[in-house]
Amino acid sequence: MDKKKAVKLATASAVAASAFVAANPHASQAATDVATVVSQAKAQMKEAYYTYSHTVTETGQFPDIKDVYAAYNKAKQAYANAVAVVNKAGGAKKDAYLADLQATYETYVFKANPKSGEARVATYIDAYNYATKLDKMRQELKAAVDAKDLKKAEELYHKISYELKTRTVILDRVYGQTTRELLRSQFKDEAQKLRDSLIYDITVAMKAREAQDAVKAGNLDKAKAALDQVNQYVSKVTDAFKAELQKAAQEANAAYEAALPPKVESVTAVNAKTLEIKFNKAVDAATVIDNKGTSDTSDDVVKTTAITLTAIDGQGTVSTVKASLSDDKKTLKLVVDGDQFFTKRYVVDIKNVKTLDGKDVPAYTTTIDTTDSVRPSVLSSSYADNGLTLKVKFSEPLASVGTVKLYDGTTEISVSPKFTAGDDEMTINLASSSVPVNKDLTLKIFGAVDYNGNVINPNPAELTVKKTTVDTTKPVVQSIEAVNTKTVKVTFSEKLLSAPTIKIGGQTASVSVDSTGLVYTATLASALSEGVYAVEVSDYKDLAGNAGDAYTKVVQLKADNTAPKFVSSQVVKIDGVEHLVLTFDEEVTTGSNITVVQANDKYIDENNVLKSVNTTLTTTSDNFIYLPTDGKSKSVALNISSLPKGTYTVTLPSGLVSDLAGNAYVERKQITFVRGSDSLTTKPALDTAYDGNGVKADNNNELVFAFKQNLDASALNLSNFNINGLTVTKAVFDGDTKHIRVTLAPGANTWTGTHVITISNIKNTSGLVMDTVTVNEYMKENVAPTFTATLTSADVIRVDFSEPVANAMISNPLSVNNFTVKVDGQSATVSGVYEDSGAQHAVTSSKGYKTIYLKLQNPVTDLSKPITLSATGIVDVDQTGGISSNDVVGNPVSDAVVNVAK
Repeated sequence: MDKKKAVKLATASAVAASAFVAANPHASQAATDVATVVSQAKAQMKEAYYTYSHTVTETGQFPDIKDVYAAYNKAKQAYANAVAVVNKAGGAKKDAYLADLQATYETYVFKANPKSGEARVATYIDAYNYATKLDKMRQELKAAVDAKDLKKAEELYHKISYELKTRTVILDRVYGQTTRELLRSQFKDEAQKLRDSLIYDITVAMKAREAQDAVKAGNLDKAKAALDQVNQYVSKVTDAFKAELQKAAQEANAAYEAALPPKVESVTAVNAKTLEIKFNKAVDAATVIDNKGTSDTSDDVVKTTAITLTAIDGQGTVSTVKASLSDDKKTLKLVVDGDQFFTKRYVVDIKNVKTLDGKDVPAYTTTIDTTDSVRPSVLSSSYADNGLTLKVKFSEPLASVGTVKLYDGTTEISVSPKFTAGDDEMTINLASSSVPVNKDLTLKIFGAVDYNGNVINPNPAELTVKKTTVDTTKPVVQSIEAVNTKTVKVTFSEKLLSAPTIKIGGQTASVSVDSTGLVYTATLASALSEGVYAVEVSDYKDLAGNAGDAYTKVVQLKADNTAPKFVSSQVVKIDGVEHLVLTFDEEVTTGSNITVVQANDKYIDENNVLKSVNTTLTTTSDNFIYLPTDGKSKSVALNISSLPKGTYTVTLPSGLVSDLAGNAYVERKQITFVRGSDSLTTKPALDTAYDGNGVKADNNNELVFAFKQNLDASALNLSNFNINGLTVTKAVFDGDTKHIRVTLAPGANTWTGTHVITISNIKNTSGLVMDTVTVNEYMKENVAPTFTATLTSADVIRVDFSEPVANAMISNPLSVNNFTVKVDGQSATVSGVYEDSGAQHAVTSSKGYKTIYLKLQNPVTDLSKPITLSATGIVDVDQTGGISSNDVVGNPVSDAVVNVAK
């Protein structure tokens, strides 16, 4: 036998021996090559690992799990057989062979409690089986969403949430980074993505039920907390459950509101002309508005038996206050009439108000601050008096319009603007012959300021105006009406260029004009005796400079002999200190050192014990103030903080006050009031230790404001926060009543950059109002744009974005590479991106677009086939130049179905 044949025979014998031993583990030691058996068993164990690891690494796909199971079972059998052989024939190397086999087995095949890198095949099989189970749950959840089965979706949502939170760690135990990442991306990430997409839906569903249950249990605080989340998230739910969840939210809110006792929610100053009172329920208009028995709502004024406005801090009082209710009858708007305006602080007393279902709204008293730091602006302009008067409307009442100039090109034309401090409108007389006709002119307004010193924005404000007509008719006096022994009213046929000269009984009177510009009130410094007097009107011209004729009329003047009458009393806090406010039916003045509470009067203290007053209160300048302190007001306030707490009954003495005609108060009304306790005496303020300035930008469209004191619920009024005019959609307490989280409208606004933020009207729990504060805060808008798409013709798709998207500083800006179109699952070539449907103008590199048109290379021939569009690499205009992985966005949904007409 030659050498080569001998080698072949020996090799064949060894292989046969191995095969024999594998099949017959109890064969004799003499017939076995133990080392070979151990080596082949180890190779089989490694092969089981390679069955999954090499497939994933080389193909990026998972192997058939049946193949992995087969290799796993072979490895387990090979290990068992090899162990048996070693135990029979291992000889001196028995322990070493067994240790080697066990180490290899535990590394590649199985171990009871494996550590990292051990039991690779077993941990892979466990992970794959778990991943497919998780994916089955994901598919079931998707089916529930597609079927719009909210109950089933919620059940599966919670199951998947539990799995993701507690069990997906099994995927992280698999050996091999590539395999772990593939398991996560194909199974865990997809389940997480679907679960996360429903977080708002499930939250709204759960919290709506929670709110309903809490209402039934009478726990309105818990219901309100749940509803805050419902109302915060309902706008973010998916289309699948939007209708159902919106209905659930509406029903929960309705149940909560129906269970709430009626109350005043807030009183806020919109501007120097307007206050708003918000109720939590619809109120009966007849209890808050006096329409004077007419159907003309322009005459509606606030019902003084329901709403009383009492000015403090030495500011001017207000008399006629127009009133209107919102459509839902929950917001009462109060607008002070004529040339009046609100300044500084006011006591607002609300009582005798009923809801639509006849329930009483509890009385409510608060102090508001009408100051602000928002810069005024020009809202609009219009023409009156046949085009001879220009009206310029401002965003709020102004203290001054500053300097106003009219230009014909570069030539200045002299004009005299007509403006009364406190108005939100200015008029310019264009009737002068110096103003050219039918020519565009430029009006500039320099340095106009509101009552808090805020300068107009922009400064100067500029607008284009034109004079179109000429006036040649002179004005005439239409009527003269006597008011009292020192006042008459004169009405003219048209507006005047300046105030006329009016004499009553030969004495020149001071004059003022009403809001129409037609009625002038003439008042003498001192009253005349009752009798017949001549009223002379002269020196008056209309806006075009046409002079009116002198006019004289004899009128009879009668004196005012009626004493003022007491109307009401109440205890309010001014700067946190209790005052007794007395209100009369007309403007009054007061005498000096008149005792209101006598030293021998009695009162019942807080423990219901009868005691004597040991403090005398008199109407001195220190404790008896007018509201406001202008020497004439319907209300006066007496500081009662030196009195002990208790219930007092006192008589108002004669001569306490007098009206403006000198008639003294004589009623001697007996009143009862309660002296309670004073609390906070300092105003609320921002806590500047919080993020440096008391304000923190959070969640890209939210701001958190921190205060040093606990705040009243009215602090959540949206009008309290002005952020460069951005829309504020929600304000809620954040953790406690010292922090307010404010949410801005997403997507619709552009807010990237540093913003001037003004906070005002925030009240603490004692009703004290903060001083208006302005801070600067940097914010970045990174809300992704979304899109919808429509097939407008066989080869054109219109794409509408939620906001302008950028077309500069991006690779391939708004090119065909940004869009993928599929028809019935097959890719369709996009041949161009255009500005118009006719595909005539390609998008440019310098614009932002809300609408673009995609041109398809081949027209769609079968409209029954589904058409989908996806977009990537598109950002909004705020994010150009600063693109990151978070900014490069298209539609957050992977595919948007194009609306196809069938």
